[in-house]
Amino acid sequence: MIRVLELLTTTAVGGGPQQVRHLVSHLPAGEFVVVIAGPQEPGLAEPFRALHVETAPLALDTLRGFPLTLQRTVRLIRRARAHVVHTHGKGAGVYGRLAARLARVPAVHTFHGIHYESYSRAGQRVYLALERRLAAITHTVINVSASQEVEALALGVARADRSVVVLNGIDVDELTARSPATRAQLGLSDGTRVLGCVARFDPVKRHDALVRAFASIARRRPEVTLLLVGDGPERAGLAAQAAELGVAPDRIVTPGELAWTANPYPSMDLYVAASRKEGLPLAPLEAMASEIAVIATDVPGHRDVVEHGVTGLLVPYDHDAAMAGAIESLLDDPAGRRRMGQAGRARVLREFTTRTMAAKTADVYRAAAASR
Repeated sequence: MIRVLELLTTTAVGGGPQQVRHLVSHLPAGEFVVVIAGPQEPGLAEPFRALHVETAPLALDTLRGFPLTLQRTVRLIRRARAHVVHTHGKGAGVYGRLAARLARVPAVHTFHGIHYESYSRAGQRVYLALERRLAAITHTVINVSASQEVEALALGVARADRSVVVLNGIDVDELTARSPATRAQLGLSDGTRVLGCVARFDPVKRHDALVRAFASIARRRPEVTLLLVGDGPERAGLAAQAAELGVAPDRIVTPGELAWTANPYPSMDLYVAASRKEGLPLAPLEAMASEIAVIATDVPGHRDVVEHGVTGLLVPYDHDAAMAGAIESLLDDPAGRRRMGQAGRARVLREFTTRTMAAKTADVYRAAAASR
């Protein structure tokens, strides 16, 4: 039996925790025992309770009190009798890999996107230097897309002989079984055509670009509404931005974060994403699995998901007019939307399943455990 300790920087609803939940649910139960540790948030125990997975509160999202948190992490590794430590996110990646080194346990780290561009130049140098040192004590770095691995190797935050690509996967059956969030529950009017996006309100997701693109569409198409599902620090400023652009308050709907069991995709006509950069985003995959065409910026992560002209459209980054034009072109082409939606679902079922993701990760765990 291989005991794995999964360390999360955040347990809020989002890509990283969701990927871990899907991973844990599809690992061979007779071969692996998993413990999940992360900040004491509502999302820590809830999604894992049904899986009968042990959880432990451990704040890994801050460097305050570094020696004490590192010591607690070492103690947790030993208490869990972990054979492998798997870290997700920056904070968990620092504490978990250092603590695993001290506890003499092999560490695996997953990059759910390599985000450092918003740091100062000095901050970027410090971040990259630290990640390069951590890469040297990491048994395997998992990259969630091929484009991310290219970047990780170029930056030196992963090593060619210790790097693998494990594509994020989604559980299509589970997605289908979720309770559909009706338009009324989401705050949408009947008869409206919905552009949807499910993402945390973070600068890297560039909700402001979606609002700008939507503003130009809204003037010509009063029947279209923008639905932004999620929460985060950028949410509060969107209403003011929309007002400045002349968009009526009821045209942009922000219902907040939804429960793990809620499914917002049946209420959408198109999925839109304007991110600056991604690892391999789950929400566009869920939209594709729901037979919804996806319009996304042509950036790493999106390129690995959206096949231009087949499952959706890729538009130039930071080009609001191109985003608006792509949206309108598909709004006017229902047959094209259906064709892309069907192709998207087929691609998810072919390339982005949780079973494949779990099988490849299990191989990584076996190799890491054997290295002890």
